[in-house]
Amino acid sequence: MLQIIENMFDVKIGKMNLNFYPELSDTFQIESVPCLLFIKDGELVEMIYAFNSVPFLYEKIKQLIL
Repeated sequence: MLQIIENMFDVKIGKMNLNFYPELSDTFQIESVPCLLFIKDGELVEMIYAFNSVPFLYEKIKQLIL
C-alpha cells in the first residue's frame, strides 16, 4: 500500500525495524506496529496504526500536504 501512495505523491516513505531503534519508539511513544508517522518540517503531525486501504491513506496524505 505504501509503495502505491509514494508513487502517487511527492512524499518520502521510510521503514524502520524498531527492534534496532528502540529510542525511536520512545521518542514518538509508539504503542504498537505497524505504525505510520506523518512528520512535516521535523515535527510529528499525526500517527495512525490502522492503514485500512489505499484510498484511506490517499485521503489522509492529501489532507496533510495541502
